[in-house]
Amino acid sequence: MMQHTLPSEDIRPISLFGSRATELLRAVQMNRRPVFLINKGKAAGVLMDIEEYERLLELIEFHETILASEAEADRGEVISHEQLDKESKEWVKKANHQKNKLVALSLQISVSQ
Repeated sequence: MMQHTLPSEDIRPISLFGSRATELLRAVQMNRRPVFLINKGKAAGVLMDIEEYERLLELIEFHETILASEAEADRGEVISHEQLDKESKEWVKKANHQKNKLVALSLQISVSQ
């Protein structure tokens, strides 16, 4: 999990990045804190550990899924538990039927060869 930012250590001028990129990246990976790059006193970018970045993307995707689901529910685009159970069973039944047809076809092909 990402650590809290320490402004005294984690805010750096962008000019420092060019000459010490490897060192900054090593520090980010070791302490799990992002480094904020500034240019002329304004935010210019963030250097962060790739695993933390991927974790943030997953959290954003999860949050967006929740929001979309809530919006669907607000619009009444939901089904009952009973309907879900029925549709799930039908889907599994169809999938098993297709699987059995493929196995039978595979056996016919191997026998005829």
